[in-house]
Amino acid sequence: MDSDPVYLHIRVVLSIILGLSITTLLRGLAQIIENPARRGCSWLHIAWVLWALISVVTFWWWEFRLIQVHRWTFGLYLFVLAYCASWYLLCVLLFPDDLRDYDSYEHYLLQRRGGFFGMLALVTLLDLGDTAIKGHSRWVMLGEAYPIHTAVMLTVAAVGMASRRRGVHMALATAALVYQCGYFLVEYFSLAAD
Repeated sequence: MDSDPVYLHIRVVLSIILGLSITTLLRGLAQIIENPARRGCSWLHIAWVLWALISVVTFWWWEFRLIQVHRWTFGLYLFVLAYCASWYLLCVLLFPDDLRDYDSYEHYLLQRRGGFFGMLALVTLLDLGDTAIKGHSRWVMLGEAYPIHTAVMLTVAAVGMASRRRGVHMALATAALVYQCGYFLVEYFSLAAD
């Protein structure tokens, strides 16, 4: 599989940004494990952290498909960097440095839900562009499950932004985590094309 040598450089930059995303999530989880009472430990927050971790790891896995891009432009490079950066921002929103005005990560997430769910919607939409970059064969390989996945995640983001009810957010977090695990196990288990 021949690729533009620029991709090797791009791959390093992507790895740095996505590595920071995973580091943010793992560092935050380690702090919760170390002292669960200090910043609050809740299923709502942990479910979104696990969802983000699974999503970033599988996104990084599938960025290998960018090797199929034979001609890189600066615009494509900026788009892919912006997409990776949006994942990093989503992860940082799950573990902000300053919680002084909030009782816990959960309280922060519920109060600042517009930012988190807005970023979730953004990464979902950017994924459409990322998939397009990988070519028509990628769309075909993903099949009907891909537009359904996109619609589900955009719905989750819209409901998450609109609702203030903790019960709704608990249901969203649990459903998104279970759905994401199932979706990626079924759709993304191998790099081999069908």
